[in-house]
Amino acid sequence: ETAKYLNTSENLVFRKGGNLYALNRAKASSREGLILCEGYMDVISLHQAGFDNAVATLGTALTPEQARLMRRFAESVTVCYDSDSAGRKATSRALDILSAAGLNVKVVTVTGGKDPDELMRTENGREVFERLLKSSSNSVDYSLDEVKRKYNLDMESEKVACVREMTELLAKIYSPVERAVYTDKIAQDMGIDR
Repeated sequence: ETAKYLNTSENLVFRKGGNLYALNRAKASSREGLILCEGYMDVISLHQAGFDNAVATLGTALTPEQARLMRRFAESVTVCYDSDSAGRKATSRALDILSAAGLNVKVVTVTGGKDPDELMRTENGREVFERLLKSSSNSVDYSLDEVKRKYNLDMESEKVACVREMTELLAKIYSPVERAVYTDKIAQDMGIDR
């Protein structure tokens, strides 16, 4: 009575970490890339609304094997996990895994505590989600915003800690051009010298 659905345990025939829910349909979609959701109900609702490129992990955290599987069928993935704290943590973990698989990654955040399933049930859900997809942030912008969210930037010590954590993110960026662009952006946002 408390769960939307129940997951079976892994066995010799079924390996959760090696499969994606609805990939069989999403790989035939005419939409660009894939949309990665947390749950089955999110995927079902998105497919019903015409976003037939949505997939979900099978009740487990995203694995490198699943990311490689996505890379076989798409060059880009838009992560659309729940906007609660657990969803944000899962998003941050997924970004590293997806990027390591060579995927271009964006993030859509469904605001107001709603997940994609709940959003699709609202009057303008489809249009709102389409707008969210078009304005989605890339993985670096999302990660930098998540770092800023943790700190009180009115306090100097917190600002220093925030910039230190942001520079750790910058160090992971392979492209020197991209790293330079984000260095300038952080310097401007934080009011510090490059």
